[in-house]
Amino acid sequence: MPIDNKELCKLLMEMKKMHIEGERGDYNEAVRTQKFIRLLHDWALNQLKKVGIEETEKIKILTETKVPGYFKLKNVDVLVLHEIAGPILILSVKSLMSSITNNFTNTYEGMIGDVIGLHERYPFLIMCHLFLMPKEVLKRKETYPINYYARLLGKINGRKDETDDVKKYERVGLLLVDFKKDTPEVVKEIPSDMHLRIENYFDDVAILYKDRMIWAETK
Repeated sequence: MPIDNKELCKLLMEMKKMHIEGERGDYNEAVRTQKFIRLLHDWALNQLKKVGIEETEKIKILTETKVPGYFKLKNVDVLVLHEIAGPILILSVKSLMSSITNNFTNTYEGMIGDVIGLHERYPFLIMCHLFLMPKEVLKRKETYPINYYARLLGKINGRKDETDDVKKYERVGLLLVDFKKDTPEVVKEIPSDMHLRIENYFDDVAILYKDRMIWAETK
């Protein structure tokens, strides 16, 4: 089921409004307090439920919780937990809205560290990451190499099964938004890699989930 564009448009309008109102000179209060990203977090959780990823007698969905990784506890945004098989799916939701060139490398390296630690401990885990970035930074003159960043994200996307590369996510989604338009829009040209785009992101996650649940139900 493709995403509801009207619903997404409403979300992006709300996020733009909150971001503009949160500007405080050299920082953004809405970003710092995580109110901004929680809007996307709540929307993403609702999308998972729409494609059939819901709580059952054996499955719980937890938000803003911690999961033991291979080396240390990891903070996660959404966790789908099977009572016997353990973590089945994790979704992380992040944004970079400014100082993107300065922050992307650390964010990217952190993504790789997280996915390695969790896949090493849970080989069947579906690791998903949804990344929001602006086409142009709001209220500041700042440019960044978005096509290059999209290619980097593509390199850690598309893990096929438990035998595949642990440094890859099952699904990475890049939500690139033109916030400078009166009505914010998802950029159609970038990413060009269809496996990074938002349109069928949650449908792809649902397919992976059904496949891995066959394994989980044997536990």
